[in-house]
Amino acid sequence: MVCINLHKKYKARVGAPFKQEEAQKLGEALDTIKEKCNGELKIDIALKEAKKLSNPLHEHLEWNDAKCGNEYRTQQLRNITNHIVEEIIVDGETTEQRSFFSVTNAEGDMIYVSREVAIENIDYKKQLLDRMISTLENLTITMKIFREHDYK
Repeated sequence: MVCINLHKKYKARVGAPFKQEEAQKLGEALDTIKEKCNGELKIDIALKEAKKLSNPLHEHLEWNDAKCGNEYRTQQLRNITNHIVEEIIVDGETTEQRSFFSVTNAEGDMIYVSREVAIENIDYKKQLLDRMISTLENLTITMKIFREHDYK
């Protein structure tokens, strides 16, 4: 299987808390933060960057502490990060895939990394493959449960 991404084109995944036309600038902002952190997108550092009025992420987070605290903003930023996809070519076909993957680094911090970093880093690749296997196993069980019920 060959996976090519000449220029990252970010898009909003279905259900994203932001508009499709905002996906590119949000994806680029997250990617820039990730690059500043040696390829690891740490939410706490992303929050510090998002506090800057010039950062595209700023307007998508709630900054009124009377309404919410840091935990809510953290969840908002994770939600944005989880809904950024990019177009890539796999075996000659264009497809949309997640841009950032959640993994645990050597220090035990939950971070986000690009697909390229996840593929190259053996520990991150194992974490993601284990999660995918677990998801597929659970999905298989769910499919069996649904199959056993009548279609009335």
